[in-house]
Amino acid sequence: MERTLTRRFNTYPRTEVKWLWKPYIPLGKVCVIQGDPGDGKTTLALALSALLSRGQPLPETDCEPISGEILYQSAEDQVSDTLEPRLAAMGADCSKISNISVPFNDIEKDCELLENAIREVGAVLFVLDPLQAFIGKGNDMTRAADMRRLMSGLAIAAAKTECAVVAIGHMNKAERSKTLYRGLGSIDIAASARSVLHVGRSAEDREIRVMTHIKSSLAKEGSPLAFAIGDNSMVEFLGHYDGEVRASEVPSDDTKRETAKDIILKMLADGSKPCTEIYAACKAAGILSERTVDEAKKELGVKSVRKAHGWEWEL
Repeated sequence: MERTLTRRFNTYPRTEVKWLWKPYIPLGKVCVIQGDPGDGKTTLALALSALLSRGQPLPETDCEPISGEILYQSAEDQVSDTLEPRLAAMGADCSKISNISVPFNDIEKDCELLENAIREVGAVLFVLDPLQAFIGKGNDMTRAADMRRLMSGLAIAAAKTECAVVAIGHMNKAERSKTLYRGLGSIDIAASARSVLHVGRSAEDREIRVMTHIKSSLAKEGSPLAFAIGDNSMVEFLGHYDGEVRASEVPSDDTKRETAKDIILKMLADGSKPCTEIYAACKAAGILSERTVDEAKKELGVKSVRKAHGWEWEL
């Protein structure tokens, strides 16, 4: 009987994983770089982009240098006053670095646009900075199903184009022991990525940044690498690092409550909102206790109003 719906594994041609930066960033896969604000995630991504644009080898790897186009999509920095000057100071060939110049803020809705943009320039690296700016309305970063669907779309685009897709992710302030679980939003973001890199600071010298390989699905985890950021965002890679990385500061309950107050006030500024949306926004910011959110609500004098579809809060 002819098989039409299934295919035996032994009929697939065997292929090898291709690398942009072995063992840290594979080609045709999704990678996440995460870390706390100001620790150097974006600067690291820009430094790698600068090296690739000139066809220079990436640090501490036996990969052959790859010269290729880069797509860098930032929702936080402007090209003209921030990204291009920083890249130029790093010695980048900015004629090989582009962004998507038409509206692009929803990975799921604009997945075909993303693929076409990668093919248009033949990009070997596509950076989303930060990931949460491109999840689109109606998706919840803390909801596993939403993030699995979104990350699956990114993975398909990466595989079709053989481009390395790197998503920059912020960290939450949750009191968890494993850095992997502190990525902002659902753990399914990190679970879906084939490689996760964390950027932190050295415990001995705060000016030294450390990139740690905290998840690797395709190869043995790479050694931690140290780098320093000098004037004009110049990056100096310092080689393998065997010291300790400074633990992130976890805010007190008072700080979390004040953060919850800010979130509540911003969300209710233009009218009432479902309480579920407010809890979700606070959770995404690392405030996991609903009690803390409820205390912030009480201190603000926010009222609960029952609507046909459920409870809403209003000022």
